[in-house]
Amino acid sequence: MQSNMTPPDLLLEIRELRAEIRQISGFILELKKDYSVLEEKIELNSSDVLRLLGISKASLARWRESHAVPYRYVSCNHVVYPFKGLYIAIKTGRASFKGFRRVEALQRLNAYKDGILKGYMGEDAQTLFEEL
Repeated sequence: MQSNMTPPDLLLEIRELRAEIRQISGFILELKKDYSVLEEKIELNSSDVLRLLGISKASLARWRESHAVPYRYVSCNHVVYPFKGLYIAIKTGRASFKGFRRVEALQRLNAYKDGILKGYMGEDAQTLFEEL
């Protein structure tokens, strides 16, 4: 920007900056909406849950039997867990046991979700999220 701008030039420059900021803000809001729609669709299979949370098959079965975590059968022996429901069950303490590290489990789930969403949106989205 020039140092010898007149007040009308400065006002015009400010208006242009405001318009650009509005465009950027709109883009970010759209991106957040896309991100949340994808988040709703993420499901983990049993092996993903076991690996991410470091729990045993028996613990996962107990969580299902006690309805501590939401799940659905895809086929007779294939169970999937909605990410959001699993996350909430762990965060609220419904899905836990003695020695279970809730904070670490939530961090792992968040890292998994971020990896999935960045994969859906492509490598450019990863750079964009890091810049924001």
